[in-house]
Amino acid sequence: MKADILRKVLWGYIAVVVLWSCYVYGIIVKANGDNVEHLHSSWLIWQGYQPYKDFFQHHNPLLWYLSAPFVALMIDHIEIFFVCNIISVLAVGIMAYFQYRLMLLNQNGRIASLLMMACIVSSFSVLWALNYRPDTFMYVCFFAGLWLFFCYLEKQKVWMLVTSYLNFFCAFMFTQKVLLSLVIPAIFMFYSLIVKKIKWRDFLWACLLPVLLAALYAAYLYYNDTLLLYWRANFPFNMHIPEIFARNRITFPPREYFEFYLFIPLGGIASVYFLIKGNMLERLLSLLFVEETVLRMFYFSAFLHYSIFWLILGIMLTAMFLDKFPRIGKSSLVLAGIYLIFAVAYNYKETYLKEKPKFYSPSGHEYAFNNLTPCDTAINGYYAVSNLRGKDAGYYWVLLGQIDVLGEKYGIAKRDDLNKLIMAKMPKIVAGGIYWDTYWEQRGIKKTAHRIDPYLLDTYYKYSGLGDIFILKERYQKHDCRYNGQKWEYVD
Repeated sequence: MKADILRKVLWGYIAVVVLWSCYVYGIIVKANGDNVEHLHSSWLIWQGYQPYKDFFQHHNPLLWYLSAPFVALMIDHIEIFFVCNIISVLAVGIMAYFQYRLMLLNQNGRIASLLMMACIVSSFSVLWALNYRPDTFMYVCFFAGLWLFFCYLEKQKVWMLVTSYLNFFCAFMFTQKVLLSLVIPAIFMFYSLIVKKIKWRDFLWACLLPVLLAALYAAYLYYNDTLLLYWRANFPFNMHIPEIFARNRITFPPREYFEFYLFIPLGGIASVYFLIKGNMLERLLSLLFVEETVLRMFYFSAFLHYSIFWLILGIMLTAMFLDKFPRIGKSSLVLAGIYLIFAVAYNYKETYLKEKPKFYSPSGHEYAFNNLTPCDTAINGYYAVSNLRGKDAGYYWVLLGQIDVLGEKYGIAKRDDLNKLIMAKMPKIVAGGIYWDTYWEQRGIKKTAHRIDPYLLDTYYKYSGLGDIFILKERYQKHDCRYNGQKWEYVD
C-alpha cells in the first residue's frame, strides 16, 4: 500500500515538474541562437531552399523538415519561440519515459525507475542544454530504439526490432553525432546475432527500411547535386570543429551544474560494478558511460550540451545500481526525496528568479523578429543568430568568423565579403563592427575575419540600441512585403 502511494506521489511530482518546466524553460527563458538557427533552417526549407546547397548547415536535416509546416504556420507569431521551447521540455519527458521503461525491462523496481525519471525531468543541466536543437530529439529516438531492441530480445517480435532500428535511423537523421553512441549497441547487436538471440531473418527485415530510406535520401542529394557537399559539411567539417577551440576544448561543466558532481562519480562506480557483475543491458549502458567519459575528457566538451548524454547515463546507472541493494535503496529514499525537493528549489532560484527580470528585455532574435519581414535580408551577429524569417545575405549565415572560415578552409564554399553583400543587397539588419577569427581568438590572437566598413554603417544604418545590431535608416527601407505565389518580394 505504501509503495502504491509513493508511486502515485512520484508520478504527481513528475507531472507537476514537467508542467512547471514548460512555463519556466518554455516561456520565461529566452530562446537562444541554436533555437533560432534550426527554426530558420526550417523556414528556408519551407520556402524551397535546399540545405547545404542554398544555405550552409552542418547537421542532418530531419528536424527542419518536420518543423517546416509548424514554422510556416507560426512565422508571424513571436510565440513560436515559446512553443518550440515547450516542445523541447516535453521531449525531455518522453526521453525519460523511455529510460523508465528500459529500467523496468531490466527488472528494476518501479520506485527506482520513477526516481530516475524524476531526476531527469527536474535536472537543471538537462533542461538548460536540451532545448530546440536536433540533439534533444536524437536522444528521444536513441532511448526509444534501445528500449525496443531489448523488448525484442525478450519477446522475439520482429516489429519491435524493425521499429528499434527505425528509431536509431531517425536519431541519425536528427544529427550524425549519434553514430559515436551507436557503436556500443551495434557491438552488442552483432554479438546477439552470433549467439542467436537475434534471428537473421528478423535482423535483415529490421535493416531493410533504414537502408532503403538512407539510399533514397542519398539519391535525392545526388539528384540535386548536393551529395558531396552534404558529406563535406556533415562529416569532415564537423570533425575539424574541435580544432577551433584551444583554451576551452575540454571544459568540465561549471559548478552551478551541480548534478555532474553527484551523478558522474556515482555513475562511474556503478559502471565498474556492472561491467563486472551486470547483465547485458547494464554492461551496455556502462560501456556507453565509459565511452562518453573518454570523449568528454579527451576529445571535445566545450559546451554543456556535449556532456548531457554523459550525465543522463550517470543518472540512469546510479538509479539502477542503488536498486541492486535493497538496504541502501530503502535508506536512500529519504535522501532521494530531499534531492528532488532541492532540485526544484534550485531550478526556481537559478532559472526562474534569474531569468524573470530578462523576460521583459528584448533579445536580439526578438528585435529581428519585430523588424524583419520575409522580404528583408539580414547579416547575423558574431556569435549569434537572430534572423528567423528574413533572408540571409550570404551562403554562410551563422557564427560568422568561425563557420565560414572553417568552411572555406575545407572546401565547402568561399566566405562572403560582408561589405560587398551590404552594397549589393542592403540588408535591413546587420551586426556591425569586427568579426574575429574564432580559431585565433581562442589562442589569444585578435585576427579579423570580417570588418564591416564604418562608412557603410554611418551612411546607411543607425544603431538599434541593442547589442551590436544596426538597422537600415528609414529612407533606405522598402515597404509592403507580399508573397507573389513563388517568393516574398516588396511591391515598391
